Amino acid sequence: MQMSYWRFAAMIATSTVVMFGLMYLTTYAIDHVFWSETRAWMALLMGATMAAIMLGFMLSMYTRRALNIAIFAGSVVVFALALWLVRSQSTVNDVDYMKAMIPHHSIAVMTSERAQITDPRVRKLADEIIAAQRREIAEMKYLVAQIESGAGEVEALDEAAAAPRVVPAHEAMTQAEIAKTDLAELDQAEIEKVLGRGPHCSFRYSRAAGPVAAFTPAGGVIKLHGRLVELDSAIDPKQDLANGVVLTADGVRLRIDPHAGAPAKALSGLTVHEADAVLTLAAGLDVGYRGYYGCASRADAASSTR
Repeated sequence: MQMSYWRFAAMIATSTVVMFGLMYLTTYAIDHVFWSETRAWMALLMGATMAAIMLGFMLSMYTRRALNIAIFAGSVVVFALALWLVRSQSTVNDVDYMKAMIPHHSIAVMTSERAQITDPRVRKLADEIIAAQRREIAEMKYLVAQIESGAGEVEALDEAAAAPRVVPAHEAMTQAEIAKTDLAELDQAEIEKVLGRGPHCSFRYSRAAGPVAAFTPAGGVIKLHGRLVELDSAIDPKQDLANGVVLTADGVRLRIDPHAGAPAKALSGLTVHEADAVLTLAAGLDVGYRGYYGCASRADAASSTR
């Protein structure tokens, strides 16, 4: 029985598109799904391989010799071109790179969180990977938005390059590297230690992550290099915190700007909105994150302490 070559082409094309979509099924959250040029080339790589293998198994159904040779040759060309594009990354720019890395990092979060880990050393490593990947996803989402809007592309980083110097071991252990400073997750006890009990607003890298900044009209708290940093709030207590907030301390500034018109999302009874947070250190750091911002009501605060 002779099969239609158009049917064969439709089967390969459909399978290629489906394989591209399947690559995203292992991402941790739907908001980590971005178009990935690298994944598109990988789908073409697999589609070309499938075309050659399937035609080889069904040659008795496809009897046009010249067309079969053309399909095999075309599959080899597409395979080679797609493999070169994947490995060379020649068409991947700043934004393409980050849009590919976000779902890649998301897979690391999913596997690190859900793997059946029993060794405490491996669990510690997995937790560190989760925290790092969530932070980097938030930073990449912020940079994608900044670069695509034309507002955030820069020629060079404004960071002082310090020459390496020999120091005693204890000094090396206590000196923080400014370029690697990021907001770390806070637990409830740490927040209450600075702000006390009651309703707080917070910013987090993702809906599944814990807060990396918590604040009220009176002040806020963040954690840098394992240390809690108390911040003053540059906001009128009568002003709605949903309009954003600026938190400051000596040499530290954190600005949180909710996205205007962004749809609200539910998070464990808390309503959150997409927002940008920009951390600025006078010592030479300016880094932004795209995540979620929300304020708990008094009822939420009361239930969380029970």
